[in-house]
Amino acid sequence: MSMTQIALLKKAEIPTNKQIQEAIQNMGYDFKIFENLEKKIDQNGLNCNINGQQTYFETYLVNADEVDESWIKTDLTNEDSAILFVWGADFAAAVCIGLISVVLIDQSKALIYYMDDQMRYTKEMLIADTSQILEELKKQDNSSKTDKEIANSNSANFQIKQNFWNRLKGVFK
Repeated sequence: MSMTQIALLKKAEIPTNKQIQEAIQNMGYDFKIFENLEKKIDQNGLNCNINGQQTYFETYLVNADEVDESWIKTDLTNEDSAILFVWGADFAAAVCIGLISVVLIDQSKALIYYMDDQMRYTKEMLIADTSQILEELKKQDNSSKTDKEIANSNSANFQIKQNFWNRLKGVFK
């Protein structure tokens, strides 16, 4: 299942990847964009990293009049472009898109819409949702670490058992 979020804004006001990255880092997040930092968001998607979790999501840059949703068209004033963010069930991608959307609101006065729920997001809503999703990402990361620790522990226990049995066999030779 894919999810879609749209940012409506003036094309001339889209910040560069570097400006987006710096703004998110200035908010206190460990965030990095791996694409050319001098370019702006376009059709090529973005590779990002949030708190050590690397992710990728699709991006599309289209004319605002191509957005065919009547519930959005009523909000359009002088926005001429739309950035579509498309991702799957990936908490890291959701966090990155949320943070990028906050920057687009701050720097470009973007209007942000989450298409799956047909709702417009404010900056405050994005920050709250992003914080919740970041907590889920931490839980997922901790769970993954716990699974690795269990696997390592099981491997160590297997080695101990093997050594014990080998020594025991040596006693009865």
